[in-house]
Amino acid sequence: MLLSYDGNVLPRVRMMGHVRYSEPWMHFSRQIDEFVLYVIREGNMYIKEDGVEYRLTAGDFFLLEPGLLHEGFEKATCDYYYAHFSHSALKRAKDPAAAMEELAEKRRKTMISYNLDFEDPTDSITYIPKQFNVNSLDFRKVLSGAVEEYDAREEHYRNRVSATLHSFLLNVAHEHLLTEWAEKKKITKAEYAAERLIRYMNQNYSKPFSGSEIEEMFEVNFDYINRIVAKMTGYTVFAYLNGLRINNAKQLIATTDLPFNEIAYYVGIEDRYYFSKLFKKLTGMTATEYYRRARER
Repeated sequence: MLLSYDGNVLPRVRMMGHVRYSEPWMHFSRQIDEFVLYVIREGNMYIKEDGVEYRLTAGDFFLLEPGLLHEGFEKATCDYYYAHFSHSALKRAKDPAAAMEELAEKRRKTMISYNLDFEDPTDSITYIPKQFNVNSLDFRKVLSGAVEEYDAREEHYRNRVSATLHSFLLNVAHEHLLTEWAEKKKITKAEYAAERLIRYMNQNYSKPFSGSEIEEMFEVNFDYINRIVAKMTGYTVFAYLNGLRINNAKQLIATTDLPFNEIAYYVGIEDRYYFSKLFKKLTGMTATEYYRRARER
């Protein structure tokens, strides 16, 4: 089961803590009008919600929904974190399969988007699993820190704890997407290398590198990875790289008075004339025209 979660809306934490039962214990019967998150640190929890039984083990993330009766059905020792919170835009997804397809497409669009744009390339909706093992995340450090902040009761502690929980929920959604997508799509070594290459270009667009260097760094044939990158982004490797360079050059032209040859160098293009030609090709105007329009704005 998946729950739709609006990432633009911060959860409001009412209560957060850490409980350890060293003797076998069974959850009491309760119906409450808020979300309750359990993350199992050690041991087990056997809980039934709305008649459905769930068996939680170490590392399991589990989200109880408002208005549904939940109760234990078997005793066990358990060490767990909990958070009671409200959220105005957290609800069950109508079509989980379509939701995962949608989220994967958002991931693709975001990976190839220009990072300095103010607006996000997609909407803010993500999808959180009702139950998921989060051992791959450093959940103990994150949640123990949030519990300490909650217990300290210092200024704005609820806002800080809510922000931490928000970040944790988004990370769970992301990790769940990667896990599900890897299992369903059986991502190949080359596809994984293409994602790494895209991430590398996003971070290192100002560095010069060639097809042979890409082959050496990512241990894959350049022509093959070039086709995969084109399929993922709509651009070949070097077309994608040039787009990154010109987008960042636009930012420097709009916000500084640096000479164009220096801007070209900063974004990884050593030839000033090639920079001018590429800039006009990708923007439809010369760098000088872009400079003047930016100053007019």
